[in-house]
Amino acid sequence: MNYVRNHWQGGQSLLWSLWINLVLIRTVILFSDRFALPPYIPIRSDAIVATVVFCLLCHGIIYPWQIVGLLRAIKRQEGGINSDTAAWIAYLAIAGSLVFTLLSLLVSYQSLTADKFVVEDPLALEKARASQYTLRVSPNGRQIHISGSLALGSGDKLSDLLDQNRAVTDIVLRSDGGHVYAGRRIAYLINSRLLNTYVYGSCKSACATAFIGGAKRHLGRAAKLGFHQYGIDLRFPLPLYDLEAEQEKEIRFYRLQGISEDFLGRVFKSSHQEIWFPTHKELLNAGVIHDIVEE
Repeated sequence: MNYVRNHWQGGQSLLWSLWINLVLIRTVILFSDRFALPPYIPIRSDAIVATVVFCLLCHGIIYPWQIVGLLRAIKRQEGGINSDTAAWIAYLAIAGSLVFTLLSLLVSYQSLTADKFVVEDPLALEKARASQYTLRVSPNGRQIHISGSLALGSGDKLSDLLDQNRAVTDIVLRSDGGHVYAGRRIAYLINSRLLNTYVYGSCKSACATAFIGGAKRHLGRAAKLGFHQYGIDLRFPLPLYDLEAEQEKEIRFYRLQGISEDFLGRVFKSSHQEIWFPTHKELLNAGVIHDIVEE
């Protein structure tokens, strides 16, 4: 208690009050806030109680003690050697600690909102993804129809279905796209099993990549393939996610599938908000499709 009282009264040195009582203790506190949040506390009501207690103790009691003691230490050292420089460093540290504390409070609040809370059902996320697409085996057992958004996990489901239906030779696609990795996973899977691909409706973006995995690629007379640049549907950027590098992976795969260089130079020209639908003639000439078929 003497230590706590001594700092509160500004009795400790300015350097100790700054680097130990403010910087070090606040760093430990800001690092520890995650332990009051999911997944460390899996039940939302318990996490809310823990977070409120944590914030009252660490931000409502300890933080004012840190700031008041430091300000009193600054006042006590006025007129000392290099006191002005040390005081300005202390003021900057206080401002920085306030910013990080407010960010900690914001992150805690966002983590505890119902729509962003970690689901208690470990299969809920997989079920939500699975609801975005449909895999269906045709009555003759020769085709698998894929429709809907290509979500993560769809490639694994397709692999399991192919293992269970060895007679399948064709994949029929109808999708407006989906996750880049899902489309690529399906494309590689189709390619490794030497399956043929068909599109009778619309197949865009990640679906077009999956289609190009086919050994023989067939397009219905009313069907269309759509291409555009990749994008991230988030309100904030992911600095370590290189969209151009992901597109280059598709370019290399398309090239291995025999698609012309002229077409490869145009495939990712349209922005993520736009989409390019090549004509059937362009697709045939570029080697994207092998023929036009009736449904």
